[in-house]
Amino acid sequence: MAAVVTVQDLHKRFGNRLVLQGVSFAVHERDRIGLIGANGAGKSTLLKMMVHGALTVDSDNSLEPDEGMITWRRDLALEYVAQEPDLPVEATIAAALSREGVADHEMHTVAAALKLPGLDKIVGQLSIGERRRVALARALLGKPDVLALDEPTNHLDARTIEWLETRLAAWQGALIVVTHDRYFLDRVATRIVEIDRGKAYSYEGDYEQFLLSQAERLSVEAEGEYQRSSFVRREIDWIRRRPKARTTKAKARIDRYNAAVASAPTVDDKRGPTMSLQLPTGPRLGGTIVELKQASRSLGGKTLFKDLSLVMKSGDRIGIVGPNGAGKTTLIKTILGIDPPDSGQVIVGTNTRPAYFEQGRTELRDELTVIEEVGDGYDYVELPTGRVHVRGFLKMLAFPESVFDTKIGQLSGGERNRVQLARLLRRGGNLLVLDEPTNDLDLPTLGALEDGLLSFPGCALIVSHDRWFLDRVATGILAFEGDGQVVFYEGSYSFYVERRVKIAPSAAAPRDRDKRSRTPTDVGRKITFKEKHELAGMEAAIEVAEREVVELEAALSNPEVFKDRSKDVQAMISKLDAARANVEKLFARWQELEAIAKASPS
Repeated sequence: MAAVVTVQDLHKRFGNRLVLQGVSFAVHERDRIGLIGANGAGKSTLLKMMVHGALTVDSDNSLEPDEGMITWRRDLALEYVAQEPDLPVEATIAAALSREGVADHEMHTVAAALKLPGLDKIVGQLSIGERRRVALARALLGKPDVLALDEPTNHLDARTIEWLETRLAAWQGALIVVTHDRYFLDRVATRIVEIDRGKAYSYEGDYEQFLLSQAERLSVEAEGEYQRSSFVRREIDWIRRRPKARTTKAKARIDRYNAAVASAPTVDDKRGPTMSLQLPTGPRLGGTIVELKQASRSLGGKTLFKDLSLVMKSGDRIGIVGPNGAGKTTLIKTILGIDPPDSGQVIVGTNTRPAYFEQGRTELRDELTVIEEVGDGYDYVELPTGRVHVRGFLKMLAFPESVFDTKIGQLSGGERNRVQLARLLRRGGNLLVLDEPTNDLDLPTLGALEDGLLSFPGCALIVSHDRWFLDRVATGILAFEGDGQVVFYEGSYSFYVERRVKIAPSAAAPRDRDKRSRTPTDVGRKITFKEKHELAGMEAAIEVAEREVVELEAALSNPEVFKDRSKDVQAMISKLDAARANVEKLFARWQELEAIAKASPS
C-alpha cells in the first residue's frame, strides 16, 4: 500500500530541550495510527509539524524541523482537528459545517450524533468542548485522504465515542490520532507509534498488542543497559590501575570503554522517574459513608435524577456515567452538600471526609508556583507510610524538579491537571470525589492513578468517560439513563455495558411504545384474521430484529473485524442502520395493531 506521508530522521529542539531526535515512520493509505507518549514527549508537536508541512498556511518557523524531512503525497486532502480548534467565531455552526458536496441531511446526522447545539448558534458563544465537537464534525464531513486528530475523545461522552469509533472504522482514508483513550485506541488503531525519549517506536496491532510489544522492547533495553553499566563498572576498575595504553590491545580496550560511556542515555534521553501514587486516606470510615434516600433534582425544568436511593459501602469505587448534560456533576454537588436536593435526603457520615477534584480546575491560582500550589502553606504530606516533604511528594508523582518553581499559568492542560490531582491528594480524604480526573492525563499517569485507587482503603465517586479507566477501578456503575432515571449496576464498566445491551430491548419496549403516537386510522373497525395472526407473532418478530441489532453492534465493536474484514465494514454499518430502522417499523406496526384490536367491536 502506498505511503501518503513520510517522516524521515526528524529532529526538533526548543531551547535547550531536545524533543524529537531521529523520528522516522510512514503513513499509508489505510493506516489507523495511534500516536502516544507521556505528557511533553512531543506527540502534539510532531502532529503539528506534519500538518504544517502539508497545509503550509502560515510561516510559523517553530514548526519547521531542525533536521530531517516530512514528505506528503501531492494533492492530498487533509483535515486537522487541534485541541484548540481554529473556527470562524462570527459564523453559525451551520456555516462552519458547510462543505462542498455535503447534503443537509448528512450535516444534521453528524451534528446530532456529536450532540452539537442548535445549528443557528454562533461559534464564538460556544464552550471549548462544543467548539471541539464542531471542528470534529466539520472534519468528518470533509471526507479527506488523511484525518489528523489531537485528543478527539475529550469532551465526548461514552455513547458518542462509540459512535465515533464506528464512523472511523468505515473511514476510507488514513487516520493519525493523538489520544490517551485506551479503549478508543484498542478499537480504532491498527498501528501504534510511541514517542519515547525523542524517538519513535512503531508497533503493529491495537493497544493491547502494543502493551505486549512495548514490554518486550523495554525488557531488551533494560538488559542492554545492565550489560553496558556492568561493563563500564569493570572497566573503571581497570582504568584506575593506570594501564600503559601503548599496546594495540590496551588501546582497543580503552576505546571500548569510551564507547560504552558515550552510549549511556543522555539527559534528554532518560526515561522519567517511575510514578508511584500513594493516596492519603484521612480518618477511618464509619458505618454510614454516603446514603441517598429518594433524592430528586431538577434544573431549568429538566429532571436530572428522580427518587434516587443509594447506599455506599466500604471499598466502593462507583463510576458515574451518562451523556453530557445529564446531571452527573449536579449529582456530585448534591452529595457534597454544595447544592441541596429538591426532595429526598442526602446523608453523609460523620467520619466521611470528601476530597473533591472538580472538572474545571478553577481552584488553581496562576500566579503561584507548582510547589506553592501543591503545598498550600504546608511543607509535608501525611501518607500511610509516613510523612513526606512536598518536594518528595511531587517526585513521587513524576514531576521533574525543573517544574517545581514554574508558575501555574505557564503550564499545559495536562500539567495543570496533574497539579490539581497532586493538590487534591496532598489534602487527603477517605471519600475521593473525582469529576473527569483523566482529561489530559498521559498514559503513565493514568496507570499510576488506577493503581493508587485500587490500593486506596477509602471510597471513591468517579465521573468519567474513560471506559478503560472505569473498567480497571470501578466496583459499580451509576448510569444516567434519561428521564431522571439513574440505575446502579454492580461490577465493572464492561459488565454494565453487557447488562445494558441485554436489558435494553425488554426494558425499553413498553416505554417506547407508550411514547409513540397512536395511529388513529382504522380504529373502530374490526380486526381481520390476518391482522390477528400478524399481531400474535409481532413480539417474536421484534425479538428477532432486536437480536440482529445486538449481533451487528457486537461485531462492529470488535477491532478484529476492521482489520480482517475492512471491506465489509461499510456494508455492516448500512445493515445495522437498516436493522435499527426495522425495529422501529415493527414497534410502530405492533402499536397500530394493538390500537385496532383494543378498539375492535366485539
